Amino acid sequence: MKLKKLKDDNIKAIICIFILFSITLVVFQYTVEIREPWFGELSSDPYSHQWLTGSTLEFSENWYREGPLNWGFVMLETPASIEFTNSSSREPYLSYLPGSIIPIYTLSKVTGTEPNASLVMGYNLFNHFTIALLLSLLIFVFLRQIKIDYLNSFLFATIPIFLELLLPGPLYWHQNVFFADQAVILPFVLYIFLEIIRDGPNCKYAKVLCILQNLVLFYGIFTDWLFVFIALTVYLKRIFEGKIKFSINIGIFLKENIKFWSAPLLAAALYLTQIFFFNQMKNIIRNFFYRSGLSTEGSQILTTGSVVISNGLTVFIAYIIIGYGEIGLYALCFSFAILVVLVWFILSEKILKKDSNVEIKRICALMAILLIPCILQVLVFRNHSIIHTFSVLKFSVPLTTIPFVLCPISIYLILKRKVKLPNINLGLFKNLKVDFGLLIIFLMVFTITSFYVVNEHPNYKEIFPETNHSLQVLGDSIQKNTQYSDVVFSPDFEIKSHPPQQLAYSMKKVYKINSTEDIGNYTRGLSGYHVVIMFIGHPSKEWEIELVNASMVQDGDYYYYRLN
Repeated sequence: MKLKKLKDDNIKAIICIFILFSITLVVFQYTVEIREPWFGELSSDPYSHQWLTGSTLEFSENWYREGPLNWGFVMLETPASIEFTNSSSREPYLSYLPGSIIPIYTLSKVTGTEPNASLVMGYNLFNHFTIALLLSLLIFVFLRQIKIDYLNSFLFATIPIFLELLLPGPLYWHQNVFFADQAVILPFVLYIFLEIIRDGPNCKYAKVLCILQNLVLFYGIFTDWLFVFIALTVYLKRIFEGKIKFSINIGIFLKENIKFWSAPLLAAALYLTQIFFFNQMKNIIRNFFYRSGLSTEGSQILTTGSVVISNGLTVFIAYIIIGYGEIGLYALCFSFAILVVLVWFILSEKILKKDSNVEIKRICALMAILLIPCILQVLVFRNHSIIHTFSVLKFSVPLTTIPFVLCPISIYLILKRKVKLPNINLGLFKNLKVDFGLLIIFLMVFTITSFYVVNEHPNYKEIFPETNHSLQVLGDSIQKNTQYSDVVFSPDFEIKSHPPQQLAYSMKKVYKINSTEDIGNYTRGLSGYHVVIMFIGHPSKEWEIELVNASMVQDGDYYYYRLN
């Protein structure tokens, strides 16, 4: 009898998961089509934050051409060229570990094609689809674990799909903007999903899941500092649940903690190795103090440390509204309020020595590990959060799961302890019972969610910037007509390290000059180099006379003069 019930349960679960996958795929395909006009090209709009995508593209191109091992997996802001004679001139970027670059580089090696904007955005889209699917599965699996019936578990699991895929912020950032803040969301969701599976009754694969979680934890730390707070929150959760115990036996205590913290410590050791190898400790400390708001160095727009927090909070609230609308802001505040209420409810029952509802405890724990890490990162890295609109992207994870799913279910379960509601057999499957009260709650929540999405989704067009095809045309031309030994100059424009979008296309810096006399300022001390002077459009008569003995190549509207 038990075997037959288990078989029926497995069939129901497989059907539900297949339908959730299908819904995710259909909605995702719609989002791919509406985002297509902005796919595959970088924008120079300073407010679009495609600086990040340009940096990712440039870092991965450098790895592809030179090999990541040759530079110790460090991200370099300057492509290889004869004028850069040492490692510091290549501008190593060490504010983050390079986890976001690894999948782009790997895909490039597998496909045998140099990294390009389409590859980066394509992987970003894959991330978006997988995140939406995992959020849905996380809710479905979790609700089944706390004994919510199949129909309600399935119905509530559809909500994260629509929110994650259709809200303006994730819709934009998960295609056109990709670096650490975006790359970390997938391992974030995957890590919590694995944690939920481990929490299930009679978990048969605890050792395998432990290994997988440690791998995800390592990659997460290797990608973005958000994972430090995720790890800390999950660690505290396990302590409160009694899964990690403070034993008098030092050996047991160390074993438990080493098992959990080995992956983050390994990532930290690799990071410190990079910092000391490139002698960047002072810069890293300075950047930390600036990003955390303990110093104003490097900023002209912020005051922090003794900062007026209300100003920063106002800016951050504006970012949330841009990404998720005002309803999203209220939903996040509601989530935090309910989390506080649940903690108070659990503690009060413990003080009164009442039997706490296990389901409420588990919901509270899940809400905490989804929401608290996001809040902690904002509090610790205040300047970073205030400067960058995309810093609110991580809140898509709690927003899609807590206010419209976990909050109403937790409130319902608490009320249900006092008011008994009937279970109704709808007869869809044998022995399939549906909690009618919870079904009504779902219909109410789904109505609110639909209103929210329908009103907010069209605003995505306000976030996407105009495309700028000229960036790629210019960059491709420079790549085609210059080589490593060339130092490139132009009286018309320059290409610097920042912003990196144009450099990611050209993979060659261009120095602006007024005459050939300025060239010596950039080539002093160099040998074996060639000078290339580039013009957009036909050069003036003065330049033609000055370059009369130079060889010239025309590529469309671009003119290249090579001096011997």
